[in-house]
Amino acid sequence: MEQHEKVELAAQVFSEHGPAIRAIIRRQTNNRDNEDDIYQNLYLSLVANPLPSPLTNTLAYLNTVIKNDVIDAARRRKSYQDMISRYALHHRQEEVDDTPEERIIHHEEARRIAEFVKSSLPEHEARAIVERYGCGHNTADAAKNMHVKERTVSRYLCVGLKRIRKTIAAMEPEHALSR
Repeated sequence: MEQHEKVELAAQVFSEHGPAIRAIIRRQTNNRDNEDDIYQNLYLSLVANPLPSPLTNTLAYLNTVIKNDVIDAARRRKSYQDMISRYALHHRQEEVDDTPEERIIHHEEARRIAEFVKSSLPEHEARAIVERYGCGHNTADAAKNMHVKERTVSRYLCVGLKRIRKTIAAMEPEHALSR
């Protein structure tokens, strides 16, 4: 089959089933930003691999193709994020060439901040902030360590940081973190 014929077949599928394809993609993905990418990739995929000719249910076939594309995109995104996280962790470890005195000072400052957070917030909010910013865990890891959902950790962080800001704003600037 010639390339221009493949393009015409893909265009025909999209003109006949475009709104249904969008609906399937919207149902399969939870990220609105990825919808257009998946839509465009599906078109290119259909140009490269046209629909099989004895096809009884085009939408069912497209649903399967879209589901596989969404899964592949999620795997690629996760792999990329893991690679970036490993790079950042390695890069951060190389940059830390503090003297022993600087390490002690940093440790003491972190301890004081953690104590301030723990004394100013309810336990669950304080733990979320310490997990996220003190230990450097992402929201998913903090949620796993706290045995709660990611959304719950996000809420704890949001509310906790607002309370910390209010507490610090209410204090005299020179006494804000001297506890």
